[in-house]
Amino acid sequence: MALSKQQHLELYYWMQLNRKLEDLLTNLFRQNKIVGGLYSSLGQEAISVGTTYALEKRDWIAPMIRNVGAVLVKGFRPRDILMQYMAKADSPTGGKDGTAHFGDLVERRVVAPISMLGDLIPVMTGIGIAARYLGRDEVALTWIGEGGSSTGVFHEGLNFAAVQKAPLVLVLENNLWAYSTPSYLQTAVEDFADKAKGYGIPGVIVDGNDVLAVYAVTKGAVDRARRGDGPP
Repeated sequence: MALSKQQHLELYYWMQLNRKLEDLLTNLFRQNKIVGGLYSSLGQEAISVGTTYALEKRDWIAPMIRNVGAVLVKGFRPRDILMQYMAKADSPTGGKDGTAHFGDLVERRVVAPISMLGDLIPVMTGIGIAARYLGRDEVALTWIGEGGSSTGVFHEGLNFAAVQKAPLVLVLENNLWAYSTPSYLQTAVEDFADKAKGYGIPGVIVDGNDVLAVYAVTKGAVDRARRGDGPP
C-alpha cells in the first residue's frame, strides 16, 4: 500500500526531530553536560525512523545506542531522552542510568538496550515466541551493526529464530566500521545480507539513506513475520 501525503510528512518530521535532537545532544556533550558517552546516529536517521514506522503500536522494539529515532517514533519525548542522557531524576530511569539504556515494557513496548552486541537477538526472539504462545499478533524488531554480526550470540539467536519461525525482524546497519575496525578486517562477506542464507532465511539489501525504501522493505519483512513465515 502506497504511503499517503500525511505519512510522507510524518516520516520527514521524525527524521528532522531525530537530527535536531542529536545536534542538541552533541552540543550538550561538548559542554560536559552528558553523563557517560554519546553515540550519535547522525546520517543514519532513515534506518531508525523507516523501520520503526513500519511497525504497529502493538509490536516490540529493542533499540541499540544509535537508534534514537526509533524511540521517538515509539512515543518517547525529546525531553525524556535529554533528561536520560544528563542522568536527571525525572528521566525514564530516574537518573539511575545514562545514555540509551531505558525502555518501557508497558505502554510503548520498548525493551531497553543491552550493552553486549548481539544479545538482543535471542531476547527479542523470546519475546516474539512468547507473544505467539499467548495468541497475540505481535512482531519483535531489533537492530545490530555489521560488526555485531560476527559474535556468537548473533549466530545462536538468529539460528534459533529461523528454526522456530519466530516473528522477529532483524535490521543490520552497515556503516563500514565495527567501532574502530573496518568491515573488511572483521569479515570476509561483502554483502551482509548473504549471511541470512546460512540460516535459511531471506536477506534484503536496502539503501539506508532512503527512508521510503527502508520503510517498504521493513513493511514486507514485518508482514512476513506476522504471517508466521519466520524472520526475513
